[in-house]
Amino acid sequence: MVVFLCILILAFCVLLFLLLKKIEKRERIVIAVIFLTGYFLTNPQFFPFSWFPGALLLALPPGSETICYEEDVTEAGRQMLRDCFGKDAVLSEGVKKERRYFDECDGVNIIQQYKEWTLSYRNVEGKSSTFVFDNCRWEFNEKSIENAMEEYFSELMEEFYKEKFWNETVAGISGFREADSTLDLREYSISVSRDVPESSVMYDNIQQYSLADNIDFTQIQYQDVFKKFPYRLNLYLYVDYESSEKQKRERQREDTERKLRQMTEKMISYTDHSLNAVINVSMMDEDGYADAFRIAIVGGEYFINDEEDGYEIALYENFFGSESR
Repeated sequence: MVVFLCILILAFCVLLFLLLKKIEKRERIVIAVIFLTGYFLTNPQFFPFSWFPGALLLALPPGSETICYEEDVTEAGRQMLRDCFGKDAVLSEGVKKERRYFDECDGVNIIQQYKEWTLSYRNVEGKSSTFVFDNCRWEFNEKSIENAMEEYFSELMEEFYKEKFWNETVAGISGFREADSTLDLREYSISVSRDVPESSVMYDNIQQYSLADNIDFTQIQYQDVFKKFPYRLNLYLYVDYESSEKQKRERQREDTERKLRQMTEKMISYTDHSLNAVINVSMMDEDGYADAFRIAIVGGEYFINDEEDGYEIALYENFFGSESR
């Protein structure tokens, strides 16, 4: 009888182990509390409420969930890639990849299994370049690939403008916080609504614009990016004041602005007066934010307008035309 009971207990524990591995961490803790509470409130020999299942629940490592993405590139997606990267571009076969991370919200290890493609092409300088994308998303389609292309396009421009203008300039700015400062290139963002008659046309034009319909990566000229695409540079700089004296702070602020305007003039000249950019500078001290200034450029011209959406509307009109409003 004792042997039979031991076998029954062992089988129960094995089944319990297999079952509880699939239970999320929060639910596992709740059930463990029930088992352990039952142990203290009943006869410890009464198996269903013994201490062992509760302890087992708490000792189990976090469960895991595997998500598989199997979607392939459609023929429409392949045609879009040929249109954007040239007919001589070479697309690799999908390579299986795996990504792991811990979901703190659900207390579970996530394993993502997906495919990754590498597209090889030659840029306008004849250099070999690669565009890498994957299907690691809930709905993988042509729009997913276009979103990846937009990120790739931004990364290309950001890297170029950092190396050509940003790095040299910020290296000469006293108190520059490299870790907190950023340069990025993003598509126009304007707060308009289709439901408002005054802005419905602007909303439609922005929503209907497609980078994939207007770009040829084999012919991109970095100086023409602001003429041909509705994008702008966003520069955020954090600079520490190096003195508490008012006059020294004023000189440091003026010196910072002077060097950034020199950089801006170089970019305006390089882009043949087509630059769209916003430079936001926060001057910091031991108490945090102390002062700030902003330099805005639209179509190679300095922009000064206190209206809330003035800059965004000016960007829109510079690219789409004022008559399109």
